[in-house]
Amino acid sequence: MHKALIVGERSESFTVYLSAFAAFRGFKVLVADGANAFDPYVVSRFARTEGFPPDELLKKIAVARAFTCHQLTTLIRERLEPVAFPGAASLVVLLGPCTMFFDEDVPGEEAALLFRKMLTKVQDMSHKGVFFLMSQSFSGFNKRRSFLLRELGRFADAVLKLKSSDDALQVVLDKPPLALRKPWEVFEEFKKLAISDQRSAVRVQLSVPPSSPSPSEGGG
Repeated sequence: MHKALIVGERSESFTVYLSAFAAFRGFKVLVADGANAFDPYVVSRFARTEGFPPDELLKKIAVARAFTCHQLTTLIRERLEPVAFPGAASLVVLLGPCTMFFDEDVPGEEAALLFRKMLTKVQDMSHKGVFFLMSQSFSGFNKRRSFLLRELGRFADAVLKLKSSDDALQVVLDKPPLALRKPWEVFEEFKKLAISDQRSAVRVQLSVPPSSPSPSEGGG
């Protein structure tokens, strides 16, 4: 599996946290931010919990931002591969891969075409050994273009859904419907971050649905 997708509430914050975790473990992390969601303070907090200089960890994460769907497509298709080296344990993080394509200033057919071209490039790079971690929140969700999120869910090899309430953060493995392997330390550490953010106890739970033949349909 080379393409994982995290969807739901606070998914982008959690994905940035995982990016810090990966960089700390030695991955070359490249972030393509299509939702203006990369928060360096999340990385700094992780670094401090590990006794690592925050500035040094931030240097291990390259961030490129896109502000239109055209910019994001160009970034993925033309500029990403030259700096992603499979032999160097590369992780490409896509924050909000659907977000810019929800913009109705861009005609639907054009947005869909660009989106699929972007995914084709991601698929090509994944076949070459590059790992992708994608996250999509429901903030600014465009119901008229919900098919984009469904396509993204089908495209991913694994899908995690985050659901939160006043006292819980639930992590649901939606695709494939199998129990995740340990270690769960990264989720426990994210729980501490959530507690700090919300100033309330947050309990992390894992639940696996009994069956999930169409994992992405619920996102639309």
